[in-house]
Amino acid sequence: MAHVDAALARGTAPPASAGKPSNIRWVVCALLFFAATINYIDRNVLAVLKQPLSEEFGWSNTEFGYINFFFQVAYMVGMLASGWLIDKIGTRRGLAIAILLWSLAAMLHAEALLVGSIVAPAFGALGLTMAVSVAGFAMCRVLLGLGEAAIFPGSVRSIAEWFPQKERAFATGLFNAGTNVGALATPIVVPIIALRYGWYWAFLGTGAIGFIWLAVWLWQYMTPRTHPGVNAAELALIESDPPDGAAVKVPGLLMAGIVAAACFVSGTVAATFFGSRLLAVALFLTGLITAIVLNPRRQVWAYAVGKFMTDPVWWLYLTWLPDFLVKAHHVDIRGAMLPLATIYLVADVGSVLGGYVSSKLIQRGYTVNRARKLTMLVFAASVTPIVFAAQVDSLWGAVALVSIAASGHQAWSANLYTLVSDMFPRRAVGSVIGFGGMMGASGGAIMQIAVGVWLDASNNNYVPIFIAAGTLYLVALGVIHLLVPKMTPADLELPSTTAPASLA
Repeated sequence: MAHVDAALARGTAPPASAGKPSNIRWVVCALLFFAATINYIDRNVLAVLKQPLSEEFGWSNTEFGYINFFFQVAYMVGMLASGWLIDKIGTRRGLAIAILLWSLAAMLHAEALLVGSIVAPAFGALGLTMAVSVAGFAMCRVLLGLGEAAIFPGSVRSIAEWFPQKERAFATGLFNAGTNVGALATPIVVPIIALRYGWYWAFLGTGAIGFIWLAVWLWQYMTPRTHPGVNAAELALIESDPPDGAAVKVPGLLMAGIVAAACFVSGTVAATFFGSRLLAVALFLTGLITAIVLNPRRQVWAYAVGKFMTDPVWWLYLTWLPDFLVKAHHVDIRGAMLPLATIYLVADVGSVLGGYVSSKLIQRGYTVNRARKLTMLVFAASVTPIVFAAQVDSLWGAVALVSIAASGHQAWSANLYTLVSDMFPRRAVGSVIGFGGMMGASGGAIMQIAVGVWLDASNNNYVPIFIAAGTLYLVALGVIHLLVPKMTPADLELPSTTAPASLA
């Protein structure tokens, strides 16, 4: 490390070394993997416990959709805020604050009835009348969503800081595989706890896991140049890409996100709780047009559109798959354990495979543009068979179709995240990921309400829901290609007065 210390003292990069690089960057990737695992365990507990909680509290599908809607709204706001905050204070502190908040919120679900008795009158004063149990779980989901939203802005920025471009998609796929491990573990662990000790301890026990990770994170995480375990060869590899430009933020992005989030939330509330659909459409259009004017960069909108169109499908799996298995195939909470575990185990393979394929194509000489989009095309096509998932009689036939689609989503997602670090400087990645995540969460919020209302009105007919889920990826890829046909890096100079025309 002497030559590294000398280079740091000069403020320059250390010389490249012919020695073998150390592997600290993969330790960082492992930490992010486990953070994603804990994140998804905490968010999925409610979905796994939907049946017993609905029976105990008398929830309809619509009310369950309301509870998840509040999570999505908070996740939307949290994505925007956490992306900005992490770019401001750094990944180490940003993710530490986030997991502290979401772990406390996850444990607070155990006292949802107490929370509901406090907040239900406030919701009622706003015209949002709901049962105490619904209000309590909705409030807990708000706090959980605010904290959990930071996982992807923080993790993708960390990958951009610690990995060269040729390794980023694979590293992103690896850490993102933690989401599937979390989703896989939840239907196995939670029913065991709930059946033996009750749902109270299921929330309390799973929420406490985050504090273990927090201690290890604060002990281990540093920047590549300050970590004592990074040797000269690894640092040279990490810094082998051309240096970022002077710009460190995307002008107009934060304000665009604030306006869009405010309009999208207001529109969804207007349509859902007050029946004002015309006002909702007007607010959605106002938010979208204003956001485009404030931030007209094609690179931002390529990522944001991809998230808006495909994130709701993943939220559909996380939130409504247990209900689909119960209603369509008549399994109970114990019987759903193995099918759900199978789906997320297969999805795990897709997450790693998607990152591996595009990274390998780049190493074989494909351009970044061609490698990313070709990989996304293959896995977008792999999702399409899910259109038949609600029409097969066999439980395991449906599980197979959903498994393939979930795997395709995760492979798609690993590359979609990586597009941001391909087109933006490292110090702007968190903000862009946050903005796109906000768009994805807004799509998810709309989906939660629409699915709940549709299922109550159609006697649990999942056919049109899965048809939509199977077709959105190819459409999204077409839009992404139209916006960034060559994936040219974003120009972060202040836009001119005619800049909005760049989206034409």
